[in-house]
Amino acid sequence: MYLIHDENPDPGFRFESLLRAIFDNCNKYGDPWGYAAQDVYNNFVPTPTLRGKRALSTGLTKLIYDNKDNENIKIIIELEEQLWSATTQKEIIKIIEDSIDWIKANLI
Repeated sequence: MYLIHDENPDPGFRFESLLRAIFDNCNKYGDPWGYAAQDVYNNFVPTPTLRGKRALSTGLTKLIYDNKDNENIKIIIELEEQLWSATTQKEIIKIIEDSIDWIKANLI
């Protein structure tokens, strides 16, 4: 697994990096729903929309499924659950960052 744009501080790039990594390092828009792209992050600006939450949830759900035997997967399960109650862009950014940190600690 590789995190493209890993050092870029822009939340849109971080979102794209996360989803592209989860979907087997696909190309931009390369996942089945076309979520793995920076501009999809716009669904969290100024506040999270249902489409944005669905995109991030889809990625986190795949991460959970692919790593269901990982002893630390409960962290991602909790992040996916927190996602649905997130009401600010700041909360979404934290979920994205925590997910990236989990991947770095457990899969890379």
